[in-house]
Formats: sequence, structure tokens, C-alpha cells
Amino acid sequence: MENGDETLASPTAAAETDALNGGVAEEEQVPITHPAKSYVTLADDNPAPNGGVVKEEEGGAHTTAKSYAAVAAQAEIEDLRAAKLDLEEKLAEARRENKSLAEETHRSEGIFTQAREEVTIAEFAATSAEKEVERLDAVLRIEKGEHELDKQRHEKVAKEVDAVRQEKLKLEEEIRALKASATAAATTKEREAAPASEAPKEGEVAWLGMAVAAAAGAAGTAAIMLVYLRLKR
Repeated sequence: MENGDETLASPTAAAETDALNGGVAEEEQVPITHPAKSYVTLADDNPAPNGGVVKEEEGGAHTTAKSYAAVAAQAEIEDLRAAKLDLEEKLAEARRENKSLAEETHRSEGIFTQAREEVTIAEFAATSAEKEVERLDAVLRIEKGEHELDKQRHEKVAKEVDAVRQEKLKLEEEIRALKASATAAATTKEREAAPASEAPKEGEVAWLGMAVAAAAGAAGTAAIMLVYLRLKR
């Protein structure tokens, strides 16, 4: 019992006891290391002699399963790598598209800004042109008014000149009439006063000439003064 107790208590002590008793094989003495283990557990731990073949078959199947799993895992890894490359290509393409869109947006903004500046310049030019048109219209109205005034003045002056011309003609007619009257009066007076053989006196002839000259000078002076006064008005 003491030996049994020692065996149950310590497997090492049991092994030493067997060695002292002449060495019992391990197959004959199976030490019970744990009292809760059943005979099924012991059978599993120590299978029958043909259990090695079963283990080999199980090991081969397990190895084959591991190989299939490794191949499947490798294929999955390759698929993941291909998917990763595809995603990277798509990402690069998206980045290129974004860059192109950004450049196009920037160019469009530049065109819009330039167009807005051109519109502002055009509006300013249109406003300036409108003001210039208004100014030219005012100048044209003034010039037209001045032209009308000049036309009226010209017509008035033309009428005055024509009136002066008519007055001059009348004065010339009067002068000619005065000359004719003076000549006729002098001739009649000479015929009545002087004998046929007596020549007319020089004083009377000179007086008649002076009278005619004075009449002509007075008529010319009157015509000049009339023209001057009318032009001055």
C-alpha cells in the first residue's frame, strides 16, 4: 500500500521503484497520473497497434487539407493584390480626372473673370460714347441754331443791301435828273440872257458844275451812310 500510495502520489517515485524491482516495461505498468481519467482516455492515449496507419492516413488528409487551404489562401491573396492594384489604378485615374477638372475650373474662372472685365470696359465705353453723343448733339443744336441765326442775319443783310442798292439807284436817277435839269436851266438862261454873239459867263458855268458835283457827292454820301447804318444794326 505504501508503494501504491507513492505511485499515486508521485509518478517519479513509482518509476524509481520499478527500476529497483528489476525494471518493468512501461507498456505493462500504466501510471495513473490523474484519478479522473477514464479508460477511454487511456485508450486514446495508447491506441491499438494498427493505430499508426490510421494516424498516417489522418495526417495525410490533414496535410492535403492544409495544402488546399494554402492554395486557396494564396489565390485569395493574389485576388486581393489584383483588387488592390485595380483600386490603385482607379484612384490614380480619379486623381488625374480631379486634377483635370481643377485645371478646367481654374481656366473657366479665368475666362469668366476676363469676360467680366471686358463687360465692365464695354459698359464704361458705352457710357462714355453716350455722353459724347449727348455732347455732340448739344453742339450740333447750338451750331444749327447759330446757322439759322447766321442765315437769318444773312437774309436780313441781303435785304438791307438790296434796299441800299435800290436807294442808290434812285439817288443816281435823281442825280441824273438834277444834272439834266441844271443843264437845261443853264441852257435856257444862257439863251434868254445873253445875245447870240455873247458867250456865257464863266462864273455861271462854274456854279452849275459845282451844284451838280455837290448833288452827286451828297447822294453818294447818303448812300454810304445808309449802308453803314444798316450793317451796324
